[in-house]
Amino acid sequence: MKKLPVYTILSSIALCATFAAAQDITPTRIGPVSQYGQLITGKNSQGQGRIYGSCNGVKDGAEVQVRGMSLYWSMVPRATEFWTPEGIATMVNDMNIQIVRAAMGTTSDDWWGCKDGTESCGDDKSKHITGYATDAEFQTNLMNTVVQAAIENDIYVIIDWHSHQAHDEVSNATKFFTEMAQKWGKYDHVIFELFNEPTDISWSTIKTYAEKIVPVIRQNSDNLILVGNRQYDQNPQEAIGNLVSGENIAYTFHYYANSHCWEGQTSWGSQCEGANAQQAINAGLSVFVSEWGTANADGGGDPDQGRNASWQQWIDKNQLSWANWSASRVNEGTAAFSNDANRNSLQYTTSGNLVKGYLATNPTSYNKCATGGEEGDETAIGLKAETGYSVTFTEKALHIAGTTATVEIFNVNGTKLLTVDHVSGTLSLAALPAGKYLARIRGESSKLVRAFQIK
Repeated sequence: MKKLPVYTILSSIALCATFAAAQDITPTRIGPVSQYGQLITGKNSQGQGRIYGSCNGVKDGAEVQVRGMSLYWSMVPRATEFWTPEGIATMVNDMNIQIVRAAMGTTSDDWWGCKDGTESCGDDKSKHITGYATDAEFQTNLMNTVVQAAIENDIYVIIDWHSHQAHDEVSNATKFFTEMAQKWGKYDHVIFELFNEPTDISWSTIKTYAEKIVPVIRQNSDNLILVGNRQYDQNPQEAIGNLVSGENIAYTFHYYANSHCWEGQTSWGSQCEGANAQQAINAGLSVFVSEWGTANADGGGDPDQGRNASWQQWIDKNQLSWANWSASRVNEGTAAFSNDANRNSLQYTTSGNLVKGYLATNPTSYNKCATGGEEGDETAIGLKAETGYSVTFTEKALHIAGTTATVEIFNVNGTKLLTVDHVSGTLSLAALPAGKYLARIRGESSKLVRAFQIK
């Protein structure tokens, strides 16, 4: 959707590449993740796809809608200025964000033209930044910085393989998501986005790619996974009846307010982009707006407040979570920050002020979710107690108190191993070998999807 921009003004940035061990990171406040828990997919009582939190499970009234910002491609200093602990904290404090998306560049493209041999750039990141394909260490450090900052601020973070050709980058994507899931997969804060915006390629091609990467993540995490779709994430309805295999998978939808429509037909007679997403939602698919812009699809233009208001009404009606493009000071109409902004002090463009107004309705305080489970050799990984009943794992057994539920057990690749109906009390798991598993526990009107491990 967006073209790679060319800039003539260079700026420098010092990048933080030193991190605390992942297991030592503790949020410094009670934020949305403490209140909602891990994000999970599900359907409301009308059969429409929604996103829920593991704290309260899948039931009407417990839908979770989180809203925040998407960082710009990690390829230029005017963007990476905000890929910093200070940048994330400032957006939390000044914009009231609940989620940040880290859009990591994946290719060897050099936006500063150094590869043509006319300039010697060396390792000076103020003059050139390349993507994961040729500078994996730099890009990985950027991503780790953002994820750690999000956890410390107790907001959600999308680890985004920001590519238009991810299906041709399977080897690098596999390596990257393996490392990310190992390092960050146990944190409820983390969401994995596998394929930013596929171009006009078939759903079959996209699905094939996704089904290579999902198992890689599932070896270490049961967290929410986002899958893209054809023509820049504007056709999630093509997954109806042909879903990506596995649990806790949602489908992305992207729009730009000036260029796309939310209902009816386009000027050339096809179904509106928003209508495509509505079709997917009505069919039971959970949809996540991981990127949207206030103006034109190429990032330019001036925001149309009327069109933006109509889009937001449609989003709120469907309780969709979103990340606005972009948290940067690049020279585009959809950039949120003006030229004099920096990671410690945000100054806003017309687009930024508009989005900040939407974010002002986010909660300003949160309550920590009650937790269940007991530590031991067989322990639930971050299991949350659900209103009305509790679930724990101990001594190679699952214990349910307060309700009767259906229990389904999956391996980390998403293959169902066991289904037991009418479980109340203790369900023995002694027949399972040592390893990691996913459990889906369904009560009368709610659901938990969590990981557990038998050692």
